Parts: sequence; C-alpha cells; structure tokens
Amino acid sequence: MQISVNTELYSRDAVYQRLRQQIIDFTLLPGEFLSENTLATQMHTSRTPVREAIARLACEHCVEVFPQRGTQVSRISMELVRQAVFFRMVLEREVLEQLCKPGLTDQQLEELEQSLALQREYYKKQMSTALLEEDTRMHRLFYRYCGRELAWEAMAAINCDMLRIRYLQIVTYSYQSHMVAVRSWENHLTEHRLILDALRRRDYEALRFTAQQHIAFIEQDGDHLRRIYPQYFGE
Repeated sequence: MQISVNTELYSRDAVYQRLRQQIIDFTLLPGEFLSENTLATQMHTSRTPVREAIARLACEHCVEVFPQRGTQVSRISMELVRQAVFFRMVLEREVLEQLCKPGLTDQQLEELEQSLALQREYYKKQMSTALLEEDTRMHRLFYRYCGRELAWEAMAAINCDMLRIRYLQIVTYSYQSHMVAVRSWENHLTEHRLILDALRRRDYEALRFTAQQHIAFIEQDGDHLRRIYPQYFGE
C-alpha cells in the first residue's frame, strides 16, 4: 500500500505569516521584487500557497502586484501609518475602558506581567524581532480579555506599515547610549509598566493618557525615520 506524503512544508497561512514577518522585520526590504518560484523553493512548497499569500498581502498593502512586472514589497506609506495609528487609538481607548469596568483577573494580570518581563529580556539581549512580536502580543491580550479579537483582526489588516515603523524605532533608537532617551524602546517599556499598573488600579484616566501617548509616538517617529531612511518610504 502506497502512503501519500505531503512534501509541502508550508501551508498557505504559514507562507503568509512568514512573508509578512519578513516584510515587517526588513528581511524583505521595501521596494524589493519577489519571485514566486524562488519563494516556493525556499519554503519547499508549490507556487499556489505562495501566490495565495501574496494576494492576501497585497490586500493589506504589504506588497504591490504589477502585471507583467512582478510583485514588489511596498514602500512605507505615512498616510497608511496615520490611518492605522488613528484606528488603534480609537479601538484601544474603548478596549482599555472595558477592561477597567470589571477589572482583570489575577491570571490575566500575571500573563501581562510575564509578557512585560519577556519584553525586557528581549530588549536586554537586543532581540528586536522577538521584542516587537511580544509587544504586539501584549496589546492583543487586551482585546482578547474583553472579547474584541475581531476588532484586533480588523486592525491587523492595515497595520503592516505601522509595525515596520515600530521595528525601525527599535533598531534605530535603542541599544545606543547616545540616543535621546525618549526615543529609546526603554521608554515604551516604561509606558507598558504604567499601563499595567493603571489596569491593576482600574484607573481609566491614567490609562487613556498613557496609551494615547504610547501610540502617538509611532506617527511622530515615523516622520523622523522617513528622513533617516528615505529609501524605505513612498511619496
């Protein structure tokens, strides 16, 4: 009896997740052209899941598909960054307010504390990709705790450029003692500490102020980073 063996190591979703992460952490650079054949070979899969993943990434403005020319990693759009920052500010304000009403359980607070501890460990070890992933996971937990995971998924559809700005924030402003402290990721970790303390106290006013400041820096730093890395940004 012959046993059919699936030689595709990456499913459509796995290809999508891997490509999206490589775009966010600049393994794939803005403006770089992608080859379906090359990507399929690298992932030991067929072109079909690669093509489907690229179509999904195009809908999220992570890549651009040009007929007869190919697929190109999108350059960062500050307009998309501003849209994502606005969307996240509105959503997070409501999410944090909902969390304050019943308060968090001890288990939820412990999970958030563990996430912050991991972020500090990754920061100390200069593990930029892991740091950004854990930072993102902490905020996703807020949405999960109040049953708003679909809202998070909706935001994820437009946040690729915002996450690329956040990655650039880490690698540009952190790990160097001469950088202005307020731009260092250490400041973001301090804000996370303040957010968790305010959640523990159920202090919505403090939460709202700190969270808005925390998110607003993404847009402000984006304008500054555009001058440092003009090759990564579109018009």
